[in-house]
Amino acid sequence: MRNLLRPFTTPMGRKNTEAVTGTLLLLFCAEHLAANLFLLWPDPTPYQWYTESLGRSLLIRIMEVGLFALFFIHIGLGLKMRLHQRRIRKMNPRIPKVTNFATRTVGYTGIVILIFLVIHLARFFVPNRITRPETFDLYAQAHIAFANIWYMLFYVASMAALGFHLRHGIKSALFSFKRLPPSSIPKLRTVGGWMAIIIPAGLAYIAVHIYITQ
Repeated sequence: MRNLLRPFTTPMGRKNTEAVTGTLLLLFCAEHLAANLFLLWPDPTPYQWYTESLGRSLLIRIMEVGLFALFFIHIGLGLKMRLHQRRIRKMNPRIPKVTNFATRTVGYTGIVILIFLVIHLARFFVPNRITRPETFDLYAQAHIAFANIWYMLFYVASMAALGFHLRHGIKSALFSFKRLPPSSIPKLRTVGGWMAIIIPAGLAYIAVHIYITQ
């Protein structure tokens, strides 16, 4: 039992678990961007086919449960780590302050992302998967939502927070994965840096494009 709880009870275990869950969530964000690109098509058929195919797949429904578990673990551990670091800094005020903006604001960007997730899931996931799975047109509802300037601006601001959060998370994860060959770190850092820009920027662009073209 102690070995099973080690990823959650030791500082290094929590850091490694946070890195692994963050990496998996990054892959989900990349998939989400790829799927949302279909929203740019005037014809809703490709997007509807994709989302309906996912909704009918038992494997995808099981993976959705796993995805929610990843969010729960990542958010819970992140909060625990931030509170632990705050206590350490209060006990040791001489510890140098973090100067990197993405690292310094990681807790705040995490809160923004959490608020965004709650609102976004209530707006799309719940009616699409739970309350109105047969009548909810996800393509049409996405266009209605992004045609609203306030929701579009909220979405873009949330994607900006996601970009800073990813920037810190990717850098931190590369330090956590000790078994990576040292020669691969610069390349992975470059790839990760671009992903932290492309994914949020791409998602934000889709929202802005829909708003402009409505």
